[in-house]
Amino acid sequence: MGKNKNKGRRNKKGQARLSESVAVMFIFFVLVLFGIMFYYKYSQIAMVEKEERLVDERAIDMTLRTLFLPELMCTRGKAEPEDNCVDMMKVRHVNNTFQYFDYYFNLFGYAKIVVYETYPGNNNWVLYDRQRINTSMEYRPTFFIVTLKDEASNLVEADYRFGYLEVGIYT
Repeated sequence: MGKNKNKGRRNKKGQARLSESVAVMFIFFVLVLFGIMFYYKYSQIAMVEKEERLVDERAIDMTLRTLFLPELMCTRGKAEPEDNCVDMMKVRHVNNTFQYFDYYFNLFGYAKIVVYETYPGNNNWVLYDRQRINTSMEYRPTFFIVTLKDEASNLVEADYRFGYLEVGIYT
């Protein structure tokens, strides 16, 4: 009879240890599940931030590409380029050219490029504007201050104005 009592105690101890093991495993798997959910949310947020950073880098790259286009750059002397300058004679004649050649689509893709004059006048010239057909587009502009050189207004020396270049991409 003493053996049966001892056996019953062992069964109860074994059941208690089994219950503890099951509880520990349950808690472990709950913690693992929370870890997976946290990692999933973190990776989603990181992916969105990376996508936004890539879009911003693309916009800045396109702005620099536009600033250094020979079709827009000012020159002095023997084709020596002027920094941060847009030649207005070229702008007046190039705005339709950008729309029709696939070469410029390969350079810019779905984007919009506009030159704004802020002083002394208040004009703007849309050089390039290609939009996607779908309706859910976001427009991300970048701006760069430039000098606008206009040699057509004065035959003796060039007339300089102030403005900015807006290069926006459609995402």
